[in-house]
Amino acid sequence: MKIQKLLPAGTLLCLASLCPALLRAEGCTNASYYGSYISQLQGTMLDAAGTSYQGYTALSKEVADGNGNVTGTYNYQMNAVAGTGTYTGTYSVSSACVVTETLHVTPGAAVAFTENVTFELSATGDSTVGATTSTGIIISGQSYRAAAQGAAKCSAASLASTYNFVTFGDVNLAPAATAGQLTLDGNGNVSYSAGQNVEKKTNVSLTGSGTYTVNADCTGSMTIKRNDSFSDTFDFGVILGGGLLMIEPDTTAVSFGFAAPEAIQAVMADFPFGGGWTSILYFDNTGPASVTFTVNFIGDNGSPMTVPAVGGTSTSVTIPAGGVAVITAPNSGSLTQGYATFALPPGVGGYGVFRQVGGGASLPGQEAVSPFSSSVATMGTFAFDNVNGLVTTYAIANPSGSTANITVTATDTNGGSLGTGTITLAPHAKAEGVLSGITGLSGASGKQGRVVFSATSGSVAVLGIRFEAGAFTSIPVR
Repeated sequence: MKIQKLLPAGTLLCLASLCPALLRAEGCTNASYYGSYISQLQGTMLDAAGTSYQGYTALSKEVADGNGNVTGTYNYQMNAVAGTGTYTGTYSVSSACVVTETLHVTPGAAVAFTENVTFELSATGDSTVGATTSTGIIISGQSYRAAAQGAAKCSAASLASTYNFVTFGDVNLAPAATAGQLTLDGNGNVSYSAGQNVEKKTNVSLTGSGTYTVNADCTGSMTIKRNDSFSDTFDFGVILGGGLLMIEPDTTAVSFGFAAPEAIQAVMADFPFGGGWTSILYFDNTGPASVTFTVNFIGDNGSPMTVPAVGGTSTSVTIPAGGVAVITAPNSGSLTQGYATFALPPGVGGYGVFRQVGGGASLPGQEAVSPFSSSVATMGTFAFDNVNGLVTTYAIANPSGSTANITVTATDTNGGSLGTGTITLAPHAKAEGVLSGITGLSGASGKQGRVVFSATSGSVAVLGIRFEAGAFTSIPVR
């Protein structure tokens, strides 16, 4: 048995009857599986001699084109041996959402081979699950859409957050579990605190610090030097929603894990007040305990924005269990525009409202709901409508500490190009305007279609607004 043939890509191997149940939509096609996915595998497999099982974990990035073709890269760790590789292949998706792939794999230091695999696709196409059925291989896994798709890119700035993480596997062949926190500062630095249990040892408290890098395709790595003189090296992939799939490809450990943002880094992408406008933030706490967090206000120029109603550029919000908090910036003085940022604790959600005063009985006041956006997103898209007197506008904020270079692409109802433009935002800056007024997007005037804002650096929080005479409404953004 050649070990190389057991290390295809981190793709999820399974038979449909053995896979965990998924919420599925009958009628899947090849087009249901498309975009970039991060996959993680974990388990054991027989060694080259076929006499003993050894721990195995792998991480891969796969790109499916929606037309039956895939490409991918992967890295793995098995019993203190690490490796990498690439692959290309084809796939087909059954109406029952079972995906079958034929992969041509090129390991980094081994003979190329072909592997046939199957796995199941979720109803949304955002995730897959699988388990092996081959003799000598006991492996299961999962994959999720990468955090960035198409022209959108990941960066160190897009990962600025505190993450709760857990890993499981072995350290020097002894079963081990670790749980703790990782804090990434957005500039490539990470701090670490955790508790670790290793077979026949009591819980050990660990601290450390190190560095991380993030590739544009949402794969990355981090190295942490711990207070016990050991180092941890993790390879990771950033998935939709901001979580990290992790493996530890070093010579002392075979482990895998997951890191989730401790709080939701959120943005209300437009927060105007004065000059006829009022903005309101609503927060509700469904958790069992009181929570406290800070709301920061940023002006269009990227500097802190003073909101007289709260007495400064930020305010502390405390919400009792089951309670609600409301922050209002009333219509007072001249127009001031910016946005609001906040880290929502677990159990806290909400939305914003902006309101424009009316012009008398014939033109009553109007208002719209502003959903919160992720402050670490690198893409936003929505359907627009500029026909029959309608005008679509936008507001985009860059909450990151890096310059955001944003490509804006508009297509018509048939997917045909209406133009492409670019917007550059300084760190923490914001812009707003008429969609068809963006240089290169004049073709969107008088048309219906779709617009995509993709940040190749920094991050972008997007809000769409549709106007008709004196009325307006917000547009849902994906």
